[in-house]
Amino acid sequence: MRLVVFCVWLILIGQPIALAHQSSATYVANEAVLITNGDKKVLFDPFFHQVFGTYQLVPEQTKQAIFSAAPPFDNLTAIVISHAHGDHFAADEVLKYMLKYPMTQLIAPEQAVTELMLLSGAKQILPQVTSVKLAFDQHPKAFEVAGLEIDAVRIPHAGWPSRAEIENLVFRVTLNSQNTSVTVMHLGDADPEDKHFLPYKSHWKERVSDTALPPYWFYFSAEGNDILNEIINAKQSIGIHVPVVIPNQLKSGTVDYFSAPGETRNIGESHKH
Repeated sequence: MRLVVFCVWLILIGQPIALAHQSSATYVANEAVLITNGDKKVLFDPFFHQVFGTYQLVPEQTKQAIFSAAPPFDNLTAIVISHAHGDHFAADEVLKYMLKYPMTQLIAPEQAVTELMLLSGAKQILPQVTSVKLAFDQHPKAFEVAGLEIDAVRIPHAGWPSRAEIENLVFRVTLNSQNTSVTVMHLGDADPEDKHFLPYKSHWKERVSDTALPPYWFYFSAEGNDILNEIINAKQSIGIHVPVVIPNQLKSGTVDYFSAPGETRNIGESHKH
């Protein structure tokens, strides 16, 4: 009897521990995704005003949850910005959030940080800001912020060579929490041509990504799929930046993608639409 009670007790106390260490991705909108692993939380591209009549804004209820630090958006370790485009980055809202939560870190391309620093009061958040400056063909930058292992590579924005001036960064972030770790790669609006990624193949082979978050157009070309499956060293991928009207090619395929705000995936587990 005591053995049975003890086993039940182990199951009960083990359940919340297992849940606490569950690594997950929660879709916010467009390319905004929350990654959670234990007490580490990273939110990519959460604040923006533009959707160009095609993409989804962050639902107002979700935005309120982020600004009020309601679960799962409480205790954010860092906000990461892929590039300073209107459907990924709104300097005013980033500043508003960072001023309210001084323990949260901001990692962003120099271009976005420069825009941010033009705002009144922005200098107050400088201790929270890591500005990443990278030129084309420059060696990847690796650094640590708030216990996160981060590296960045500048990959041209989709539509290359147009928009060459946009500092689009592919971030690989490892969230370490006690005895667990999870690595996620966010590709921003990267152009899906092998020639942009192949020079960094050895760099990406150094650390496997549990999940890659590419813009959906990577699934529409042989080169894009080759990048995801053969070059960036990711176990799986989940498409993002999906339009409100989901392309038929995406709906009829077998790849995974986010399209509805609030969707979640367990990192490391495959899911097909």
